[in-house]
Amino acid sequence: MPLAEVPSRARKLARGPQILAALLAGKNLDEIAKEQQLPRKRAEKALRDELQRRWAPAAEDYARLQIARLERMSAKLAAKAEDGDPRAIDRLLRVADRLDRYHGFSKFMPAASHNYEGAHERLLTMINRAAARVLGPPPTPEESR
Repeated sequence: MPLAEVPSRARKLARGPQILAALLAGKNLDEIAKEQQLPRKRAEKALRDELQRRWAPAAEDYARLQIARLERMSAKLAAKAEDGDPRAIDRLLRVADRLDRYHGFSKFMPAASHNYEGAHERLLTMINRAAARVLGPPPTPEESR
C-alpha cells in the first residue's frame, strides 16, 4: 500500500520507532526531522510518544545506552583527533571523561590501595606533622608549668 493510502494514524505510529532508531544510530533530531519531512517539534513529540509507549528505562539500562552512544562518538572523534583537529581532541577527552563516569570511575575516587599494614601509625604521623606546621612544635614539659 503506497504511503498516501496508509491512514494518518498508522503513519504517525510508524514514525516513532523510525525516529528512535535514527536517534540511537547517532543522528541528531534536526537531521531526523528533515529525513521524515516533519517540523522539529513534531519529530520531538513523536520521539517522546514512542519512548513513553516503550519503557521508562532503569538507570542501568540508560547507562548502557549512553555508553554505547559515547563509544560510537569516541570512535569518530578518534579519527579526527589523529588528523590533528584540536577541537576533536578536546571533545574526545570530554567523551572519555563521561565514559569514565558511566563505568563508575571518577576523578574523586582514588585508586584502590590494599596496603593497610601500618596505616594507623602513618595516619597519626601525618596528623602530628600537620598539627606541628599549624601550631608549632609541642611545648616542652618545662614550658607547660
